[in-house]
Amino acid sequence: MKRKSIRFAINELVILPLVCLGVLMLIVSVPVIYGAIVSETEEGLRNLSHVLLEKCNAAEEGDYSLENGVLCKGGVPLGEDQYIVDSVKEISGIDATVFWGDTRMLTTVRMENGERAVGTKASREVTDKVLGNGEDYFSSRALVNDAYYYGYYTPIENSDGTIVGMVFVGKSRERVVNTIFHVVLRVLIAAAAVMAAALFLSLRYAGRMVGSLSKIREFLGNVSQGRLECEIDGKLIARPDEIGEMARSAQMLQKSILKLVGTDPLTGLYNRRNCTEALERAMHKYRESGKKYLVVIGDIDNFKRLNDTYGHPAGDQVLRELSQIFQTSMQGKGVAARWGGEEFLFLYDEEEGALQALDDMMQRIRGLQICYREQKIKVTMTFGAAVCGEADTTESLIRRADDRLYDGKANGKDRIVCE
Repeated sequence: MKRKSIRFAINELVILPLVCLGVLMLIVSVPVIYGAIVSETEEGLRNLSHVLLEKCNAAEEGDYSLENGVLCKGGVPLGEDQYIVDSVKEISGIDATVFWGDTRMLTTVRMENGERAVGTKASREVTDKVLGNGEDYFSSRALVNDAYYYGYYTPIENSDGTIVGMVFVGKSRERVVNTIFHVVLRVLIAAAAVMAAALFLSLRYAGRMVGSLSKIREFLGNVSQGRLECEIDGKLIARPDEIGEMARSAQMLQKSILKLVGTDPLTGLYNRRNCTEALERAMHKYRESGKKYLVVIGDIDNFKRLNDTYGHPAGDQVLRELSQIFQTSMQGKGVAARWGGEEFLFLYDEEEGALQALDDMMQRIRGLQICYREQKIKVTMTFGAAVCGEADTTESLIRRADDRLYDGKANGKDRIVCE
């Protein structure tokens, strides 16, 4: 019987798992990436929809009405020259519409002839959900003027609780799908590069390589199945040869996917999804070791007034510069995450010294001057802190921190409230 060469045998052992791994990454990674991008899109549109509603509500005192075919607020025409919706489109690149009932009154959506789609109607599905039920509605296939959008609708109501219209913000489906396609393509190219490198190294290093590749395959399998916090063997990372290079490429792939699905795109901090996982790990570690940790929720004081005064680009600049302070202040101490809007969560790994570190960070925030268009903006924050206890769950710990934050807001802001 003809003997197989070692190289041939190793090829059989390595190629098949790598092919399976590539398929597994394709099957698992694509839905994960798609879900993450759609979730981020929905969250961004929800926030923008509520910002648009706030702009409309703040335009004038009084209720909404339709007078001589013109949408009014407190008897005054709303958004002359379409300014309200145009400002949203200018800042975000996202289409915006204000409806009276199911009819578009102010909109950036345009018809084929280039004119605004004023007077056109919303779909029956949308009106049933928003006008009929008085609730927000997100659709991944909102049909707007013969084009499909990822769209978010929020009801408009008068002081008596009557639903009289709605606001809409939407990003074209084609634009979102293109983003998903390019992200998936980059992930697949990176995965293909890693697998090609593994095959090359298997031919070069034969027996010694089999064990190392098995560890790398296990790591990539964890990543492809969504276990993004797994760690690769440090000895593989430290190797100066091709095996070490492959291991580092796999780690870079992990970091790229983790950054894509686990960080806030504006601030670079952990997003809520990734922070929730970190909180669960901290609770599990506490159950095992008994070593207490601290959870803090902080909120920027008067952030809406800042946005109204200086504009949302200034608000974004404030969020970015504060996030730099958070990152440097939390280095080696724990995790900082954008919890939502202008609210942030800080997870201190150890209770000891955490409040002093938090106070130091608050002093840095007080001393910060943010330069925006020749104007200097100063901000303060209020923090609510809670130490984990035996009876706590992650949810109860966050709730206690949030209650302390509420107390701080109600009693003067710019302070730390702890138990």
